[in-house]
Amino acid sequence: MSTTGFIFSNLNSNTLSLLTSDRTVAAIPFGCRYRLVDFALSNMVNSDITDINIIANYNFRSLVNHIGSGKDWDLARRSGGIKILSPGQEARQAEAFVYSYRLEALRSIRDRINELTSDTVVLMDSDHLCNIDLSDVISFHKANDAEATFVTVQSKIGDMTRDPQTALQSNAKGRVTDIVKSTSYDPDHPFVSIRIFVLSTDFLVRALDEAVARNYHSFTDDIIMHSPERRRFFSYCFNDVVIPVTTFLDYYRANILLTSDAAARNAILGKWERPIYTRVHNSPPTVYLDGCSVKDSLIADGCVIEGKVENSVLFRGVKVSRGAVVKNSILFGGTYVGTGSSLNCIVADKNVVISDDQTLSGAGSTPFYIAKNKRI
Repeated sequence: MSTTGFIFSNLNSNTLSLLTSDRTVAAIPFGCRYRLVDFALSNMVNSDITDINIIANYNFRSLVNHIGSGKDWDLARRSGGIKILSPGQEARQAEAFVYSYRLEALRSIRDRINELTSDTVVLMDSDHLCNIDLSDVISFHKANDAEATFVTVQSKIGDMTRDPQTALQSNAKGRVTDIVKSTSYDPDHPFVSIRIFVLSTDFLVRALDEAVARNYHSFTDDIIMHSPERRRFFSYCFNDVVIPVTTFLDYYRANILLTSDAAARNAILGKWERPIYTRVHNSPPTVYLDGCSVKDSLIADGCVIEGKVENSVLFRGVKVSRGAVVKNSILFGGTYVGTGSSLNCIVADKNVVISDDQTLSGAGSTPFYIAKNKRI
């Protein structure tokens, strides 16, 4: 039997609010040429999941433009393929509201889920980046006759989070024996969910029926934590790199990490057997003019570099003028940096113009954000 994928596009939009004023989380640019949704999409496509639904909510025009027909992910198909679902399109009117939780999002497309013919469902967020073989997770799930399988990483001493995470305890075979919420390392619950779930379709349908009957909102708090079927919950430990992008500072650090850490970059982007696909643009090559200097940076097509760029991420169409210095910064598409200007720890959204001889600096712990279309 086949597997159907669901990707949540809007979760954590409040903690990424600087970047989501006019776009959904899934459409946030990342790594000089990608959008966040590309990682979840590519993980599914590389694992032969070709019936994929992106659950959108609001501000998803740029997401629709990015996905198009789905051909860049080989998802332009007569059967299956990719669909972008919104509560207003799929839900009964009474449930067509702005959601904050996974279960609310799933309730909003309940009619679509009731139509599924696949026996397995994969749920993924847009804001945890990894390169994972989901087919191995699905095989593990089916071999254990599981109702729910959580993809987890092993937590380490010193791990701290602002928001509670789902921490699990499991036996030697991976069967979950206890689930708690935790904001720090817990030796009794050493496995932490990275928000990838493999579920049996029957379990998901039953969970949604119960959610409607009891007016539940949270998939983890209301369904998973109190399910009588926990003896058939399993933990699949993923032992490679996972990069969370749940806050603006996470986003900044994740991009800069790819410029400075070759191992992390290769773990996410360097697996040639599981490439990360994105929308193809017909951009000219980047032009590096005499006297420029580029070090430890990711630079997309269509840029013009006359100045100095270090430890930075430049998206398509960025121009760094002569005498300008860009360090530890992320410049979205179409950004212009004027002659003699200096940028450090800056995140500039699309089509920002930095005039000549400007000096702007944030810090590694508090990068400075410049909104879309601003002129400084």
